[in-house]
Amino acid sequence: MKKVGDFLKDFLDNLGIPSEKTETIYSCWGEIAGKEIADNSRVIDIKNGIIFVETDHSGWIQIINLKKEHILRKINEKFPEKEIREIKVILKRV
Repeated sequence: MKKVGDFLKDFLDNLGIPSEKTETIYSCWGEIAGKEIADNSRVIDIKNGIIFVETDHSGWIQIINLKKEHILRKINEKFPEKEIREIKVILKRV
């Protein structure tokens, strides 16, 4: 199944708008964090250089925190203008 972001990318590509101009940390989370982490978490907000990530299980909080430096490095390589310095991970409330 295609994600909404993939449809949007295809649509913008068809309009001749380069996808690198429309990519966001939200839409690239899977590429940045990896498929397994992205399947169990999502970026919910970005404020003052901090990315807020929500996950569905406390185990993923630990995994994301262990990989935090790697994820931050990838974010800042792809989006240096955002100057992201921290990731805060929270457990999704049911």
